[in-house]
Amino acid sequence: MTTVLERLERLPRRNLTVLALNGIGSLAGGWQNITSADALISEVLGTSDPTLLAQVRARADALSRARHEGYGRALSLYDAVNRSQKASGSLRVLANVTGGLPLVKRMAQVVPPSDTLQAVDLSLKVAAEMLAFTQVNGLPGDSFGDFAAALQDYAGDAKVRMAALVCFDALLPLGDQALQRLEGLLAGVSGRDLRQLPAYGGMAGLLPGRGDEAHLAFLRQGVGTWLGWAGGFVGTLGLSGQRAVRALESTLGPWQGSFEGLAAFLDAFTDTYQHTGVQAVARRLVERAAAEI
Repeated sequence: MTTVLERLERLPRRNLTVLALNGIGSLAGGWQNITSADALISEVLGTSDPTLLAQVRARADALSRARHEGYGRALSLYDAVNRSQKASGSLRVLANVTGGLPLVKRMAQVVPPSDTLQAVDLSLKVAAEMLAFTQVNGLPGDSFGDFAAALQDYAGDAKVRMAALVCFDALLPLGDQALQRLEGLLAGVSGRDLRQLPAYGGMAGLLPGRGDEAHLAFLRQGVGTWLGWAGGFVGTLGLSGQRAVRALESTLGPWQGSFEGLAAFLDAFTDTYQHTGVQAVARRLVERAAAEI
């Protein structure tokens, strides 16, 4: 069984994902790509004492392997939305490049319209964030109030993850009024639309309620909870599609396509949510392990 800290140490130090996160991190106070368990433990403890580092790592690995703890399930949530992101992003890139091909036209007929697909993708990522939070904190999956309170304290890598979510999954593909449009888009989503997305299959067993309609109600409530915080977050940081593009160009190079095309490219070729999700779970795990030593 791969532990959380082993997953952390397998994260890339430099690739497209890291460059994209470094770019968007410039809008949210910076981002440090921690891929070393010892470095993370040392940061949390405020010391590099090797004996203490080894003790915390041993306790963290024991917690990670415990079946009744939620760390592995939290990682599976980030993995599920990552698969869905890549699938939907690849389809959108393919449609943009080869939209005249009959096969692509037939594929387009069996998936929801692009804006709807993007809204559902975003709602699944918000749900994954909330459920991962409840898993690592031992809370019920429908703890909307606790999640809303936790968002107010997001800082560091968590803040950058939310900046990436807002920019890559809302402002770039849906426009600067994306947050105002989300609830309307989700209101028109059907159970059939939901079942088109790989992330739903991976997450359905962890979503509270039974059946598509109950799960849609949960997703809509989760987005509603998140939107209450996200609006202030966007305003405080001055986020917009144009600012996101400029920030990304500082690390990825010039972009000459549409904002929606950039969003599709990022979905298809980066793992930003999974990457920072692993880091978030690892940090929470180490904080608990350190407190228990």
